[in-house]
Amino acid sequence: MGARRVEPAGAGARPRRMGRPPMADQEAVIGAALGIGFSGLSMSAVAERLGVSHSTLYRYFPSRDALAAAAADHAVRAIEWPEPGDDWRAFLTATAWAHWRLHVANPGLAKEITALRLTGPALVDRDNRTGVALLRFGFVPQDAALIVDMLAELVIQAFLAVPPVREGGGGAAAPGAADGQTVDAVQSRRRELIEPWLGAFDPRLRDVLAEAVSGPSADWFERKLNLFLLGVASLPR
Repeated sequence: MGARRVEPAGAGARPRRMGRPPMADQEAVIGAALGIGFSGLSMSAVAERLGVSHSTLYRYFPSRDALAAAAADHAVRAIEWPEPGDDWRAFLTATAWAHWRLHVANPGLAKEITALRLTGPALVDRDNRTGVALLRFGFVPQDAALIVDMLAELVIQAFLAVPPVREGGGGAAAPGAADGQTVDAVQSRRRELIEPWLGAFDPRLRDVLAEAVSGPSADWFERKLNLFLLGVASLPR
């Protein structure tokens, strides 16, 4: 009988891939979603970013919208929100600008919310805290709920004009970019939509609207916010 050939240990086994294995726990998936941004968010994009299969993502989130809701919760918690003091106007003003920072940091979130594609505990908790603070300031429950709803919508409307992310890097600024890039994208889109129609407005309104779309979008938002607060001040308490 011939000598039996002894295979070296590990012979025939597939070579081990060098380097770190792909990271795909729940926090990593949410982080990748935020890195991509809501405007370009898809399960395929997240899987590609993490270097994992789609099935890995579905272990944590049953759908793209469920992942978007979790990412939105994370984004809301990352914002520094004001605590109510003795002045309801100062509190609402600070809350409005906190909402502004949330949308500046997360292009596309406004469209997710208005399309009713997501909600989550952090968003609900934030609205509830604001509403309870207004009750303590003496507003009746119906008015408190309306103020909370209208304040959030006032900010969201300012960011609905963010252009969608396009293939090749065009479109809205990516998350993590300088704040001014997102705001500039909003204002640029508003100019594109409104400037061709300025001639159709009464001359007394035309200059005001031209200023609104040519100046900083935060300035126009501040005017709208002050008008909103004047209305709130007229409510009984």
